[in-house]
Amino acid sequence: MRILIPILGFAPQGGYRVLSELANAWIRLGNECAFLVPSTSAEPYFPTNAKIVRSGRQGLLKDKHSKRKHTGADNVMSLFAGLRQIGKDYDIILANHSLTAWPVRWSKTGKARKFYYVQAYEPHYYPVRQHPIKHLMARLSYLFDLRQITNGGTYKGPGLRPLDVIPPGIDLSIFIPKENPGTFTSDKEIVLGTIGRNEPYKGTSTALAAYRLLKQEEHRLRMNVGFGNVTPADDLSITPIKGDSALAAYYRSVDILVVSCTGQHGAPHYPLIEAMASGTPVVQTGYFPGTPGNSWETADTSVEAVAAAIRQVINSSSEVRSVKAIAAREIVAQTLGWDAVARRFLEHFGE
Repeated sequence: MRILIPILGFAPQGGYRVLSELANAWIRLGNECAFLVPSTSAEPYFPTNAKIVRSGRQGLLKDKHSKRKHTGADNVMSLFAGLRQIGKDYDIILANHSLTAWPVRWSKTGKARKFYYVQAYEPHYYPVRQHPIKHLMARLSYLFDLRQITNGGTYKGPGLRPLDVIPPGIDLSIFIPKENPGTFTSDKEIVLGTIGRNEPYKGTSTALAAYRLLKQEEHRLRMNVGFGNVTPADDLSITPIKGDSALAAYYRSVDILVVSCTGQHGAPHYPLIEAMASGTPVVQTGYFPGTPGNSWETADTSVEAVAAAIRQVINSSSEVRSVKAIAAREIVAQTLGWDAVARRFLEHFGE
């Protein structure tokens, strides 16, 4: 089977990791796979074995990379041009973002079957007053006659009618559990971790505020922020991270990971999945695959509620922490290995 994935450009966000890993898994399973990208796209942030095809507004380019700066509209038009040329050569074309759904739906691509992997409910990310055009385009994309697959079962909106819900996977050979899952590394300090993100809904500011609130009574607490993207402070340490091996080591190095996002609850969340696979206790605000049986969950996303959940982890016995951490690793290992996830897509591609 020949699979083409048009994207707006390679980037370090988790959604692009998903696409790179799916492409790698489909190739391992005997299929051909390629990315169609605008000529201005950077090189892949997440390694991929798939072929990379670049297109400008006039069509495919022979040179490796264009240094011209294009707008978002230019990138969409570049995908239109590329799909017109090579779309018919593929069996499957996979849209994966609202702005890729437009060229996938409206380009003439022969007998290629068209799918749309919805990785987020994008209208939430584009408030109508600030981004009216992107908000409208995202909403309209769900009305297209593309075969939809979503990564979570909680997205609600006109036109959303997924054939299946397939969460993202994880490389279980990299995200391995720490030697003693659930245990703290020292009696003298307790290291909290959180992934530093700029977007308010990612909850980094809530995690930091909860840490500082709780530190007033629990002086052993330390906070180690993965990636940075926060204002440096004396009470924070920051771990720069490049690549999955470094990220996995970061999760194993902290005693508790705090996931305090807001919105789209029930959807998959990568830091949660990765920390669970690493055997690290997690405080989380209602994301897949977290449950009260494998993490410390709070539906309340306030600073006080997140701090209270962290306190519960600290006050739990090492046996309780271990049981939850082992259960977390097991659910990830059973359901979210990349080849298993990729096969679920292939079942639909072949129908």
